[in-house]
Amino acid sequence: MPFYSTPSIRYKITSGNIGGVFAIHNTTGALYVAKGLDYEKLKKYELRLTASDSFKENYTTVLVSVKDVNDNPPVFEKSSYRTQITEEDDRGLPKRVMRVSGILG
Repeated sequence: MPFYSTPSIRYKITSGNIGGVFAIHNTTGALYVAKGLDYEKLKKYELRLTASDSFKENYTTVLVSVKDVNDNPPVFEKSSYRTQITEEDDRGLPKRVMRVSGILG
């Protein structure tokens, strides 16, 4: 009975990996994010993956959509605040002392 070894399969990203933000494990085919994604720079990626053994290869396309999140820090309206609150004056509580806002983008 002849012995036939199973050729190992190798995986690679062959196109669409703009900025090298994705990586693939060459023996398992696990695809992962290697660098930070930025929705404002690129909203979608179309990756072409290749799987090959010693004899043949095959291809597939993976579409990745980047979800937008608020990645900006909160902003204070002023650089410093000063207020006076009268002792034991509980009328109109709570009282606004400062304001912070977030900026999308």
